[in-house]
Amino acid sequence: MKLPAELKLLRASGFRAYLLGMVCVELAITTVQIALPFAIFSLGGGPGDVGVAMGVGVIPRIIFVLFGGVAGDRFERRTVLLATTLFLTCCQAAGGGILLGGGAGVWTLIVLQSAYGAASAFVLPTLTGIVLDVAPKDELLRANSLVRLARNSSAVAGPSLAGIIVALASPGWAYIASGIAFACAAAILRLMPKVGRRQQTGGSSMRRDLFDGWSVFSGTPWIWIMVASFALYQATMMPAIFVGGPAVAEGTVGVSGWATVLTVRSIGAILVGFLLLRWKPRRPLLLASLILLLDIPFMLALVYNANLTVLLAAALLSAVALNVGDTLWETTLQERVSSHMLSRVSSYDWLGSLSFAPLGFFLLGLWIQHAGVRHALMMVAALHAVIHIGMALLPQIRRPFPPEQATEPVLEPATVRQELIEDEKRS
Repeated sequence: MKLPAELKLLRASGFRAYLLGMVCVELAITTVQIALPFAIFSLGGGPGDVGVAMGVGVIPRIIFVLFGGVAGDRFERRTVLLATTLFLTCCQAAGGGILLGGGAGVWTLIVLQSAYGAASAFVLPTLTGIVLDVAPKDELLRANSLVRLARNSSAVAGPSLAGIIVALASPGWAYIASGIAFACAAAILRLMPKVGRRQQTGGSSMRRDLFDGWSVFSGTPWIWIMVASFALYQATMMPAIFVGGPAVAEGTVGVSGWATVLTVRSIGAILVGFLLLRWKPRRPLLLASLILLLDIPFMLALVYNANLTVLLAAALLSAVALNVGDTLWETTLQERVSSHMLSRVSSYDWLGSLSFAPLGFFLLGLWIQHAGVRHALMMVAALHAVIHIGMALLPQIRRPFPPEQATEPVLEPATVRQELIEDEKRS
């Protein structure tokens, strides 16, 4: 069957395996995210324990993400992804077994969250690099759009699945379901081809690998400028949405209204996948910076107690903006950074983006408590406008990339390209 041009990547078996594997991974992640608070409540814990568990999951991610970047460049990325997926399968199975067996305490789930965070530190930079192993360079934006479309669709289905399991059975069974989804992901990802085309770093030390990654990261202004903006975004806008939003909703649209807002944000994230399948902007970094200004209407809708219809429209725009920005950024990194350096550069991206997020959540929570939620959201919106308009004025962000520019030579995944050509001939 002849597929539309936007979907021709689905002909490549390696990309199909990666796409389906990511669907299973996203289902596993969202299922346990919903189950975790209810699991803690079932053990006699409270909201403070939930906060501790979620915070503990972030700390090892920050600590180990640079080593995850080295692993993603030093070893075959497929192997790294398989190993971490199998480890996460064991974590979720252990959590489910302990909960169902009645021997769990809150501390058990906190320890499992810590292990989960450590594993995700190896997954995040590897995922950025592995797309180069399953998609040709000139199809990277479509590849990322398809992956984001599939994962965001799973992110909508995951909470519903978890809610049904928790309501009809128990949080322990939701952990088991998450473990099964991770196991399915491992089985599917195993079908991806082994790729050994990257420059091997086995003869160098871990310290040298980290230094090489830092050299590319710090020596490329457009990379560290964008990452600095992401750090501020994670430390201000994300707490404003997920701490300030519920605080406003409690006195306006209520819990059900806020749940609808979050669902609409997920739908907006799905729409982005369709948008970017057909459109590739010439100035991706400029668009990625400016489009995030669409978060401001969402902040203003919260500040001025907008009705639910207006709030939903603003939330949809905000989610579209975030996901367009993320997709363009990931694609630009993959196109402009050499494959054998990509996971390390991505690890510095994740480190910079996440490092200030816990502090941002803490400080914004205090700010809201003492100065009022609307004052805090207005200040975040104003800061956001200054940052992203200012970035759009920088030549490193504003100018288009030359067609073949890269920080180092980018190697073409010839096996994938050949597979697509052969399939095209058969069609």
